[in-house]
Amino acid sequence: MNTKNQTLKKLHSELSSFGLNPSEWTLEYVESLRYLIRHKLDSSFALYGRLEFKNQKPTWKSIDLMTL
Repeated sequence: MNTKNQTLKKLHSELSSFGLNPSEWTLEYVESLRYLIRHKLDSSFALYGRLEFKNQKPTWKSIDLMTL
């Protein structure tokens, strides 16, 4: 597994620390350190995630509601 896939898998699993079920969400790269987090069953339900680096590894800094 390459580094990009490992990073996405880690970020995806960390959604649970925000009370989200990772299996219900997809991650879409927006730009550097920013991702759109979209619900799989309701694509109009989206969150906006910002990353930060801790110990040289990306982790979620914040996740905000984008659309309902």
